[in-house]
Amino acid sequence: MTQTPWLQLRGITTYFAENNVTANDAVDLDIACGSVHALVGENGAGKSTLMHVLSGYISAGAGRIEVDGKPVQIRSPADALAHGIVMVHQHPPYVPGFRVWENIVLGMERTGRAGLLDRRAAADMVTACASRYGISVDPHARMNRLAASQIHFVALLGALLRGPRLLILDEPTAPCTEPEVALMFALLRSLQAQGTSIILITHKLGEVMQVADRVTVMRNGAVVATTAVAETTAPRIAELMIGEDCQIGDFDRRLVQALAGDGHAAGATGLHSRPPRALPTGRDSTLELHKVSVYVGALAVLDNINITAQAGEVLGVTGIRENGLEFLEDVLSGSIAPDRGVVLLDGKPVKRYSPRHFRHIGISYIPTDRILRGASMDSTVAENLILLQRKELQTGGVLRRKDITAFTEELKRRYGITGVLHQPMKRLSGGNIQKVILSRELSGLRKVVVFSEPSWGLDLRSRDLMYSEMRALRDEGALVVLISADIDEVLSLADRIAVMYRGRIAGILEAEDRTRERIGEFMLGFQEHNITAAGERTNG
Repeated sequence: MTQTPWLQLRGITTYFAENNVTANDAVDLDIACGSVHALVGENGAGKSTLMHVLSGYISAGAGRIEVDGKPVQIRSPADALAHGIVMVHQHPPYVPGFRVWENIVLGMERTGRAGLLDRRAAADMVTACASRYGISVDPHARMNRLAASQIHFVALLGALLRGPRLLILDEPTAPCTEPEVALMFALLRSLQAQGTSIILITHKLGEVMQVADRVTVMRNGAVVATTAVAETTAPRIAELMIGEDCQIGDFDRRLVQALAGDGHAAGATGLHSRPPRALPTGRDSTLELHKVSVYVGALAVLDNINITAQAGEVLGVTGIRENGLEFLEDVLSGSIAPDRGVVLLDGKPVKRYSPRHFRHIGISYIPTDRILRGASMDSTVAENLILLQRKELQTGGVLRRKDITAFTEELKRRYGITGVLHQPMKRLSGGNIQKVILSRELSGLRKVVVFSEPSWGLDLRSRDLMYSEMRALRDEGALVVLISADIDEVLSLADRIAVMYRGRIAGILEAEDRTRERIGEFMLGFQEHNITAAGERTNG
């Protein structure tokens, strides 16, 4: 049954003069009451820009928006909210030192008789909303202590408190574990039953097929198709997204389509059954974590971690992120030093812990949080490409513009970064931001490359580039450490897999005994091996 749309976009065109890009090209979109409408396309297709227009963050150059058949002007998020439109961003903004409830009520504070903020009422309001929607969150927790997925749920709570008629979600499940994804989907269905409309921006086609009623595919700023989900298939949507001429290899095409869809569904398991790859022999271990522990107060968030990894392999580390993946990322990037134990590179203890020093000694790092850790969003693309660089680009402390131009143009060409080098990073799509970080980190000395959740929010083509780079690095003799809560991603790319549970290495799985079910048992604590200081396992 076709529902009458209450929200219509007609001829929306958005042009960015600074990089001569038409992000939206005469886009039409209809949203029905109580529908889940998926918006898909490659990074840079114009999805987020279109939603930023609808939610009042940027203005379109042409076109109109109609609500209940009447034209409306949306020039700010406040205008959008007045029409019941709220957006939860892919990287939700927050104040790190604030408590959860403080972040949520920003802009809608309740005051008492003296005109002061009623803190108890505000916290109680957040608690009641969380309870209503089945979201587990401590309203008094500090935002800078939350996992990435928890930050997304906090942002979602803030949106729900504002009573949206239309909720726009940009990659909401990217940082989520499978139970959190299930919770998210249950919440969407509940909102849908109440009549709330939802626009879901995602690259995960399995999610589209599972929860959406309709899907709109965008490419190069334009709508190429809109259809009922029941009348299409995930492979057809993928084909529309990437185009007929996409040059992705056979294995990579199957891999990225499975991961963008439902990698553990029937039919995708063949991706995990590739022949075991013989690890290089006769090499010194490149990286070792020896009895590494990190404490938050009295809690060991990393507890006696022992891992030894060789050059020429992809070591996957998986688990629920709250079970230690984030702190392992911090240690391996040099962001924090272990409270106990030591990290050794080529057999020598690392004595200084900072991302700059780690990069200097050959440990490159592609972070989970590209916005806060990976890039300076107000700086230009070229400035980001030379961050932490480069004695060879300066003379007497003065940067040489000609050499910088040649250096950055080469990286732009090699990694397919779109746009112009002098534009701000904040104008780039998520995929292009990741390409800038990747090209910068791989342009120097790279004995070890740490990838943390590298495919979050990436389209098929960008994932293919990322995976190809990982395998090329491994084949060239570098050690690749892949930290990912996505079991299917790790199964498909890693030579060995370490599974974390409650801050410990619960097991290290070789090619012959790694399965999705086996990893799940370790992730949930059903099984555990005792890992020796050499990174070997014994049954325990």
